[in-house]
Amino acid sequence: MTAQNTGEKKQKWYRRTEPFVRGPLIAFLPFATLFLSQLVMLQSAPEAWVWFVDRPGATIVTYLVLLFALLLVERLSTSLFLAGLVTMAPCLVLAIASYLKLTANGVPLLLSDLTMMGQAAEITGFLSPEMGIGSGTVLAIFLAAALLILAFFWTRPLHKLLWWKRLLTAAAMGGALALTLTLPVTGAMLDEAAAGVNQATRNERLGVLAGMYAAARQNAMTEPGEYTEDNMNRIVLQISSNAPRVSTPETRPNVILLMSESFFDPTRLPNVTYSTDPVSNYHSLGETFPAGSFQSNTYAGGTGNVEMEVLTGVSSHFLEEDEVLTTISSEGAYDRIPSIVKAFANQGYRTTYVHSHTNALYSRTEHLPALGFETVVYRDDFKTETANAGYYVSDDSWADEIIARFEDKGEEPIFLFGLSMENHQPYAGNKFSEPSPVEVTTELLEGEHLGMFDSLVHGLYDADQSLGKLVDYFASVDEPTILVFFGDHLPRPSFGDGDTLYDRLGYSTSADTLTWSPEELKYMLSTDYLVWYNYNVDFEVPEELSATGLGTQILNWAGLPKPLYFSWIDTVMEHMLIYRDRLFVAADGTPSHEIPEELSGIMKRYETIVYDILYGESYSTEALTGSRVRKTVKESMPEVITPPAFGEPEDEELPESESPEPGPASTPPSSTSPAVRPESHREPEESGAPGERHEEHRPSPEDQEV
Repeated sequence: MTAQNTGEKKQKWYRRTEPFVRGPLIAFLPFATLFLSQLVMLQSAPEAWVWFVDRPGATIVTYLVLLFALLLVERLSTSLFLAGLVTMAPCLVLAIASYLKLTANGVPLLLSDLTMMGQAAEITGFLSPEMGIGSGTVLAIFLAAALLILAFFWTRPLHKLLWWKRLLTAAAMGGALALTLTLPVTGAMLDEAAAGVNQATRNERLGVLAGMYAAARQNAMTEPGEYTEDNMNRIVLQISSNAPRVSTPETRPNVILLMSESFFDPTRLPNVTYSTDPVSNYHSLGETFPAGSFQSNTYAGGTGNVEMEVLTGVSSHFLEEDEVLTTISSEGAYDRIPSIVKAFANQGYRTTYVHSHTNALYSRTEHLPALGFETVVYRDDFKTETANAGYYVSDDSWADEIIARFEDKGEEPIFLFGLSMENHQPYAGNKFSEPSPVEVTTELLEGEHLGMFDSLVHGLYDADQSLGKLVDYFASVDEPTILVFFGDHLPRPSFGDGDTLYDRLGYSTSADTLTWSPEELKYMLSTDYLVWYNYNVDFEVPEELSATGLGTQILNWAGLPKPLYFSWIDTVMEHMLIYRDRLFVAADGTPSHEIPEELSGIMKRYETIVYDILYGESYSTEALTGSRVRKTVKESMPEVITPPAFGEPEDEELPESESPEPGPASTPPSSTSPAVRPESHREPEESGAPGERHEEHRPSPEDQEV
């Protein structure tokens, strides 16, 4: 028995306990974690080392945080391998995700992106096969694996402490970790490096790990200096006094707003020739109808945020640090947020959303009904037969569904928002089963890279054909109809060697968006738009439109009364086109990295209004948007409020404490969102022939789903 026990206690060859190896390994692992994370971001070991030398403060703080975290897990588990895995793996995953996002659309990982972790598989499927993870990433993964193998060999200490001693030392490590994170000197260093800059700059100054933590420290929305109830009342009165008085028009045109995935005019790319015009419908229609440049708020991705800014007129620059327009966490924000969808609904319009993909991204299932859409249609809800073109539902099938939904609308006019999918990345030479209708010729691309460009042009051609199909259909419709067609953002075909289509062709100076001048950033965030109509009307359409201003322009073209908020956006658009990180474009088209001093006042007021509606006390929300929404926790079935007719007094008078500040006689319309029953949740028909309009899309208050 003694011999057997002795054999069991004999140390196995791969179980080492030498403290002179295990101790230095513990001290080295946090340093390695930080170095490898920077290696992933910079893709160069020498550059990562230079970063360490140039950033001693960020290096020391991050090292101590990782060291105490490692020791905390090691004390609790007595396993150095587990401690190394728990601390190193999440850091590398974070760095790799940030590098891939930076490569894909020029913006590193943001805190708000972490809310989409559940859709990681869907997002990964969009990445180009040519993109690659980078040689620095491969090296970092190899070195991390080697270090974890060493940690596995020396995973156990020479002498195992009693449980209470382990808990005591673990508590000490936890305290040291918390102290390091909360020390005033740590906060001062992080805040000085992180305040007032974007995430890319934070990562450059602090490293990807401390940069994300600094963003979390900055994420509390700062109350604007002029934010008081009296000030908000004065702002509302000023907006109201300047707002034009618009009565309900006799003609209420149908409005078809089409956001075409990654659409732009490829003939503006240099050093390329085409066998035929790839966007011939866009060009021919643009000779007769208004067309021009659309200023997006993003490059190469983020369709949901373009969509939200168009529909709400809220600049994403004014949100909390960890949020974008699709991830606002403030309770009831999407009920309070203004939207042109609610404005159309309040004028008796049907409101329908048609997307030729799934509801997997951007929390559309929750947000779109709150914005005012009564019918929400995804790919699986299509009434028409669908066919794929490339990896996704074809734009031709999408156009057929838009026509079918229009024909199903009944007697009321409709506001229909359509979002296509066919031309979404990834791009590859074998994306389409059929050859491209347009032959592309350039001496600057060959092989698979030329094939990627060919697939992009093929998608643009199909998008243009869907535009022609829809215009032909609506030209035959007797009802007055406005059709607005635009691209959400430029695509970014990546060649995996640090180049993109644009810098290879000479359209941009570099694949690195951080090096772009304001002028280059502006045109790299520009796509194209077209406004078409089938009745005798004279539109005032600017040459340049933007994500912020398109929605209020559409209300103007339709001639509809609108909430005071959108009258305010009209005022803002007299001074700016777009405002986002590193880019402010003035109304005259002049770009800059920062707001011009003479416009800081109106931009501060814009920010204050957004703060009040989304994060503050909602002093102005009802007066500006018409939404009677209280900033309280909602019951499971909140009160359904029927909006009054525009300009008519409500029968029920609000309590004095809740009444809006007295203002001009013209009262903005209520924008309470109508209840929605998306197509995917529609109950089966009991009777009726296929194609008949289903009354359950507009349920009675007793039957409404919330």
